[in-house]
Amino acid sequence: MSIAEKAKKTVLSIEIPRDELACRLAEASMGVKRPVGATVSQAFAQMAIIDPGQPDRWRAAADAAVLYFHQCLNAARQPS
Repeated sequence: MSIAEKAKKTVLSIEIPRDELACRLAEASMGVKRPVGATVSQAFAQMAIIDPGQPDRWRAAADAAVLYFHQCLNAARQPS
């Protein structure tokens, strides 16, 4: 098994929680952090007070990111 194949199997076996990824994308994009001890659900509830559609848009961004990672992994080639 090549290094690329091993890497692909390793990455594909990692679970990436959708809401956690969405929240981290939002935090990085907006330059904010959840209060210590706050859950993703609590953070999204606070976002929804300001803009009800915002949590769903961040979830869509997380879905797009995971799809892109998957496409990149599928296109991976072993370096020559």
